[in-house]
Amino acid sequence: MDATVNDITKGKSSLFKNRNFLFLFIGALFSSPGYYVYLIGAEWLMLTLNDNRFYFGMLFIAASIPRLLLLTVGGVVADRFNKRLILFLSDMTRALLILVLVVLLFADMVTAWHLIILAACFGISDAFSYPVLNSLTPMILEEEQLQRGNSFIQMTSQISPILGPALGGTLIAVLGFKGVFITAFLFLFLASITVLLIRLEKDDDKEEVHSPWQDLKAGFVYARNNEIIMSIVFLGFILNFFFSGPLSMGIPIIVKDVFIGSAVSLATVETSLGIGALIGALVLASITLKKPGYVMVSGLIVLGILFTFIGFSSSVLFTAGLVAMMAFILQLVNIPLITMLQKTTDKKMLGRIMSLLMTVSTGLVPVSYVATSLLISAGVGIQSIIVCSGIIITLIALYNLRNKQLLKIRQ
Repeated sequence: MDATVNDITKGKSSLFKNRNFLFLFIGALFSSPGYYVYLIGAEWLMLTLNDNRFYFGMLFIAASIPRLLLLTVGGVVADRFNKRLILFLSDMTRALLILVLVVLLFADMVTAWHLIILAACFGISDAFSYPVLNSLTPMILEEEQLQRGNSFIQMTSQISPILGPALGGTLIAVLGFKGVFITAFLFLFLASITVLLIRLEKDDDKEEVHSPWQDLKAGFVYARNNEIIMSIVFLGFILNFFFSGPLSMGIPIIVKDVFIGSAVSLATVETSLGIGALIGALVLASITLKKPGYVMVSGLIVLGILFTFIGFSSSVLFTAGLVAMMAFILQLVNIPLITMLQKTTDKKMLGRIMSLLMTVSTGLVPVSYVATSLLISAGVGIQSIIVCSGIIITLIALYNLRNKQLLKIRQ
């Protein structure tokens, strides 16, 4: 990896002396774990309310569909309106929705459909908050601070799947469902208040006002005419389609059906995923990559190879080690990917371009789930799916070693 170690103390100090970034980071520290505390509570409550697992599946589908359909709209809104206000409304809306759920719990009126409607509302909120968060960061940080800033924001995302479920599960056991949802409400409420403390400079440039459709079209034209942006978005799609679905669905199936493992075995592998990702984010918060494009493509090659090995793994501990390494490498792909996109995009287009990236990555993860499910139902073994996916990722990454424009991007 071509990188130089910064004066870490000085680097972090200057980053957190930025008042706006400090409040954005604190807001993310409340918002992301708060969401996962809510999520573990909603999942267990659904399992408690109804034995029909159709409703449990609907919890995820209800959140995914509006998120996928509205992400591009969220990008247009992010470019047309105050980003701080959108992020505030997103966190506050989610907090109030959870508060409604708490009231229903106290009234003993909660049904499975209440949780499904709530999940759909969260999906709508995500569609507007995702583009804003990644387009707000380059507005409040200097260009040379972007990699470290993105790393710290990513850290909140990596801590949350570990801290959120652990806290949520403990609260359910100690305080019950009312306690877990009140905690989630407080986290998201505090996140929204923190976001209000961000102060953005007014943009004095007067732009011709277009219709939302014209703005959306302009975003697609801008992306299509920028080779680097299209390359980055394409790699984001490949990474999530061939990696997210097979990994998320494959690990539990392999642990249970291949290794004949227990819940502890699954927890071991999934915890290693969070630990590897967290270490990766910490490393990238401490160094500056001289050639982020080269690091990203190289990381994708290694990721594909490691993923292929998962399909041949024969033990829980070996799989946990491979997963931890993959999660670490994944940060060497994701963080440079986002940072390069932020640096190469006109600030007035950031919301739309970020929504495009989110659509082909986070938004299309359910499509990856469906494709993986169909292959499994057709009798294809999960290990074979993982091996093929790993090979495809590796070959596409190797092909991108010819992409000189992407590789020559420097810090």
